[in-house]
Amino acid sequence: MSKRKSSDQRVFALLGGGPASLGAAETLRQEGFTGRIVMVTREPHLPYDRVQLSKALDKPVEKLLLRPESFYKDYDIEVVRNASVTKLDTKSQNVHYTNGDAQKETLHYDKVLVATGGTPRKLFVPGSDMKNIFTLRTPEDAAKIAQLAKKGQKMIVVGGSFIGMEVASSLAKKGCDVAVIAMESVPFERVLGKKVGASFARKLQKEGVEWFGTSQVRLFRGNEAVNGVELEDGEVLPADAVVVGAGVLPNTRFIEGLSLDKNGAIVVNPLLQAEACDNLFAAGDVCAYPAIRTGQRVRIEHWDVAMQQGRVAAQNMLGKFQPFTTTPFFWSGLFGNLNLRFVGHAPEALDRVIIEGDVSNMEFISYYTEDDEIRAVATVNKDPVAVACAELMRRGQMPRVAELMLGTVNAEVILQRLRNLSKAPARA
Repeated sequence: MSKRKSSDQRVFALLGGGPASLGAAETLRQEGFTGRIVMVTREPHLPYDRVQLSKALDKPVEKLLLRPESFYKDYDIEVVRNASVTKLDTKSQNVHYTNGDAQKETLHYDKVLVATGGTPRKLFVPGSDMKNIFTLRTPEDAAKIAQLAKKGQKMIVVGGSFIGMEVASSLAKKGCDVAVIAMESVPFERVLGKKVGASFARKLQKEGVEWFGTSQVRLFRGNEAVNGVELEDGEVLPADAVVVGAGVLPNTRFIEGLSLDKNGAIVVNPLLQAEACDNLFAAGDVCAYPAIRTGQRVRIEHWDVAMQQGRVAAQNMLGKFQPFTTTPFFWSGLFGNLNLRFVGHAPEALDRVIIEGDVSNMEFISYYTEDDEIRAVATVNKDPVAVACAELMRRGQMPRVAELMLGTVNAEVILQRLRNLSKAPARA
């Protein structure tokens, strides 16, 4: 890996302190870039593994760091912490931010990567400003929740997707009385569909977690601190604390001179380059990119995608012309004995699912299909199959739906297909 040379006057700015910026910084040095790399982050910490927060609420940040401090010093990667970006002026190529001492700073860049992540959605209902109502985005948030998560405490989780379900799992393992409120009828409905989501609803019941589906919060009850949650149907749930896990909004309001999509995301081409600004790149939660197989513009809010996008963006900041082709892959661990893996992207195929395995015992594979193509795969406690499918999707070697329907392909055939491809000699 290279280091900075004073003779190289180029400045590459990385906005955000998450996996995308870290992936970009590493790749820039691996590819021989010797200019300045300046990472600007609102976090007081060096880049850390945020996905662990909902899985292990009381894990200290020191054990979450993705790289030690020495790494950034060894490779001359400047990290400006506690910095709030106030404006990104794409015309003047200046980043304006306030540093940890509340002083205003300006950084002129040659190229910039925007990887500022998302801001947690809040519930704007009466009582939402009371104490003990949390969102989960930082180690400090996790520590506050963990402090209240004592045995017998009544904890309410709002949101039935990954963050909500993982927090519910963590709280249940601590002996809390947990209830989940969600707009969906079953957990993970928007990601996995109703059929698969129903299996997780049954799992929640077995673990003693109450599920309030197709429900919304009307208001929070209490004086200074929350003590109850009233639903739209009038039912009141007692609460010692509430964790809201209702997704995130792209953190892009500071950008000037660039049009955003309706959700506030930066529209990019396959090189992760902003369509109207060729020296600006985007990765992670703020990035709306064209999916490689369909061309459909998507925004994936998952750690592995952000890291890979940061790496690809860095290559293209150096003029490598490398399109982003990574198959989305994400995972979740629940209740200490469930490993959920999801590969692909299939928002329109959630009701066209073929299931292989034992759903009742939570060991199965779900194939999400469109026409004769498998668009995505979810596995529960079948990790090797998810990994194999990710690689076969990347190679364009996934089986067809007809093969699944005829019974000529199953999980073992998929694993063998990858083994055979891996043994095949490379073409000259």
